[in-house]
Amino acid sequence: MRVILLVMLSFLLMLSDAYGMKVPKVDLNVSQEEYAISFLPVQKGEVAVLHLSSGEHYLINTGSYKDRRQLYYYFNQIHIDNIKGLIITEKSEVDEKMIAELVKKFGIEEIVVGKSLEPFMPKQFSRFIHTIQEDKTFTFSDELTIKAVHEGNEKREGLDFSITFFQHRFLWLSSQSSHAEGILLRKPLKSVNIVKLPVHAKTEGMSHELLKHVDPQTAILYRSKERLLNSDMLEAINEAWIDLYLTGQHGLIAVKFNRRNYEVLTFDQEDGVFKEGG
Repeated sequence: MRVILLVMLSFLLMLSDAYGMKVPKVDLNVSQEEYAISFLPVQKGEVAVLHLSSGEHYLINTGSYKDRRQLYYYFNQIHIDNIKGLIITEKSEVDEKMIAELVKKFGIEEIVVGKSLEPFMPKQFSRFIHTIQEDKTFTFSDELTIKAVHEGNEKREGLDFSITFFQHRFLWLSSQSSHAEGILLRKPLKSVNIVKLPVHAKTEGMSHELLKHVDPQTAILYRSKERLLNSDMLEAINEAWIDLYLTGQHGLIAVKFNRRNYEVLTFDQEDGVFKEGG
């Protein structure tokens, strides 16, 4: 009986992290001609995993070293046992100790950064650095490429990039300055299906003009559910009939793409399964 109780206790501990969120083990089943992005609800930072059909993974940002146990918890839940490369989007996401541990733990082969971020990267990682310049691309596979839409070093700016897969386009926005917005408004972004909104202050998000220019079907926002959304931003999203997903509300969010369409999967904390969103 004691052995059974210990097994049950271990199982319950596995399902709950230090923040009280239950996340089951999930297999996204990314097959040939598919890829997926998982948005991890870490306490600080904006961290995501790019899942390739080859079984390889790229980590977008790392989170902080002091919160690494939470990061590894989510890795365990979505079966991340290899990381081929990192994509670092902005200066605030550079954590030398965390990058060093990930390089050692997973044998990371490359770190993709914008040209303006390269000087801020620790010299010990120079042999891994792959610099991407504005309007240039980085290829993951024959069907999957990343393009630097904008990369800036001013306040509230970073690497803004898009990932194209067949006819689908995902846009990761890091920048939220008026300077960056002026540049983005001149970019051809009408083909974007999903956008990750930037968060730098209580006025997070995008202007009505930029939101209309991008015209996405789905938006994802890293934020805590305890904080209120900017009312103007929320109104603009509702008026545009955009499906909005928040990591603080939906928890672990995954978007899975295939040749024909994409689906948004969110974790239901009540019954412990992923459900299709939208």
